[in-house]
Amino acid sequence: MDDLVQFLRARLDEDEALAREAPAGPWHIGNAVDPTQPCSVHMFPSVRLVADGLNWLVAEHIARHDPARVLREIDAKRKIAEQHRPVGYGDVCLSYCHTRTPSQPQTWPCLTLRLLALPFTDRPGYREEWRP
Repeated sequence: MDDLVQFLRARLDEDEALAREAPAGPWHIGNAVDPTQPCSVHMFPSVRLVADGLNWLVAEHIARHDPARVLREIDAKRKIAEQHRPVGYGDVCLSYCHTRTPSQPQTWPCLTLRLLALPFTDRPGYREEWRP
């Protein structure tokens, strides 16, 4: 099941590469006076247009998920994954979390790693056996 860790690292590496290629933020919604009207997403401080003619909710989603936030989330997920390692014969997870039943060893890969991989179920290489 080390494949799950390799899969997760590869997906995080892909997301990081895309976030680093995108224009730095922060991103903000422009001309959002009336949420029923099309609006745009701008990157500040250079006031570059990122996207235009968007529904307000779509623009809000894009602005909230600017590259800086994505990079922070990737860093957090990597740090969480680093806290989980197989021990013994590689079938028990040494972790600092409590996603196991008390007094029972946490099987490898643990629930935490499976949950970290869950957003990538639509990506090639994801295995249904990893689904929590």
